Amino acid sequence: HVENGRIRDTEQLRLKSGLKQALERFGAGVRLTPQQNILLCDIPNEQRTELETLLHENGIKTDPETLGTSQFAMACPALPTCGQAVAEAERVHPDVVGQIESYLRELGMEKERISIRMTGCPNGCARPYMGDIGFVGRTKDIYNIYVGGDWQNTRLNTLYASSIHLGKLASTLYPLFDLWKNERENGEYFGDYCQRIGIEALQT
Repeated sequence: HVENGRIRDTEQLRLKSGLKQALERFGAGVRLTPQQNILLCDIPNEQRTELETLLHENGIKTDPETLGTSQFAMACPALPTCGQAVAEAERVHPDVVGQIESYLRELGMEKERISIRMTGCPNGCARPYMGDIGFVGRTKDIYNIYVGGDWQNTRLNTLYASSIHLGKLASTLYPLFDLWKNERENGEYFGDYCQRIGIEALQT
């Protein structure tokens, strides 16, 4: 997992150094995914444990179950990198996802698969219009919230709330999470639930 596609070393995670060591020692093939993650390929099964040990020593998680909601979350670079951005995305995204994960944990839904996309402008480089949840920047600290995309990214989501402050993005969605928990059909994803119920009913 590469959070927002940013390969770098921090105090807790030596992602850049760990991947460099893995490639030099094992000669792995590399594949980049649409979710901005990395697949290490062409490694014999007998070397898997050794590779995972090396990655873990550098703080790199290899078990998807330990990643939580951030596993399916993505943001564009936005400010200060992109000249098109009118709001933050990559730098604030982890905090917003963390707040959402906290609400899901409170509802006992923390293991549910839910895609969260965030961009700093309407151009949509992180595909916010196709996720279960999309946050699209309008101006500094102000975003539109979209819901109802599907897991396969074959359905556009719908505008749910306009001009929501950054600090209220997660709390604005909390009532929908509560409804989803209590009204979902068997195994129904969040985006599919929102699409089935309809945006007007959700807003009501």
